Amino acid sequence: MQLEWLLQMKLWDSYVLVAPMAFIFVHILRPILFLPVLLLCITGGLVFGIIAGTIYSVIGLLFSSIIFYCLLSWLPVLSKKCEQIEKRWLKQRELTIVQICLLRLLPFMHFHLLSFCIYQNTKSFIEYLRTTLLSVLPLAIVYTALGGDTLQQMPIWYAVPVTLFILILVYFFRRKQTIIKWQTFFSPTSHL
Repeated sequence: MQLEWLLQMKLWDSYVLVAPMAFIFVHILRPILFLPVLLLCITGGLVFGIIAGTIYSVIGLLFSSIIFYCLLSWLPVLSKKCEQIEKRWLKQRELTIVQICLLRLLPFMHFHLLSFCIYQNTKSFIEYLRTTLLSVLPLAIVYTALGGDTLQQMPIWYAVPVTLFILILVYFFRRKQTIIKWQTFFSPTSHL
């Protein structure tokens, strides 16, 4: 009788380790499987709970971003393609870290397009990793905590104002630049 109980315990222990590893692996395969980040974070919250689901989602998103960084470094063709997409969608605007965090909260924003923006704005792999961690934390926390029931019960008239509010915040947290026209800086009549 005790032997059966011990065997069942060992079987349970193996599932406790395998399930989080499988979940993290699915996060890594997410771009290939065309799964939205939102869906995986919600699933992590439902399966593992808010705290563990958030931790596993952050780990999975970080590994996915590391692989994306390596692919960009090794394949210049991919980097060129991402640059073309960025120019088309973002019109060559440099996004701040706060803007990237906010845009990652929107389910229709492409995760790796924002990762490419981080890639371009950072100088080293460590800086890329740190910035990526800061940008995926709010995403993982919000969507893991929301869960599937909350999003399903949310009426559309709540989702639209929340989306507009996030977009307004993105606008206010933009990088501000001062442009001085040539004529203003130099007088038109030069004294030689």
